[in-house]
Amino acid sequence: MKNIKARHIGSKEINGRLVGFFTPPHGESDFLWVEVEALARAFLPEDAAHRMLEHCHNFDRDNRPVVAAQNGSSIVTIMCHAMAQGLCGAIDQLLHGYQKSDEEWGGGPAETAYCIAAGQMMADHWPLPIAQLAEAFHNQGGPYMRGAK
Repeated sequence: MKNIKARHIGSKEINGRLVGFFTPPHGESDFLWVEVEALARAFLPEDAAHRMLEHCHNFDRDNRPVVAAQNGSSIVTIMCHAMAQGLCGAIDQLLHGYQKSDEEWGGGPAETAYCIAAGQMMADHWPLPIAQLAEAFHNQGGPYMRGAK
């Protein structure tokens, strides 16, 4: 697996909080990656957001769905778009009792707010040709989610 240093490309306000977005830490087609704790803090109290960050470090260790990245003078943990959607889905279930049906496209308030911001960041800072968008859709997280070594 060819690792590439993820680069902070900007922040977007989500639910009144700035959340950092990053280029993928690999060379395959993928959506932007997002700062875990900042995303959780957009919806959760600070202590709960920090616990969520700690929990993310214990996700599937074979696939490494989170990695460290530099955001200014800080080192932060980032995750791929698919994991961020799952995080927001869990937040929606916790805070709003929201349950997505199998036929439903979209999500609750947290997932929707995140996806709108991520889409705007993609359009403004990471525009991909349609073929690469299709590849990214099927390759979210790239080698990090496939457990490639």
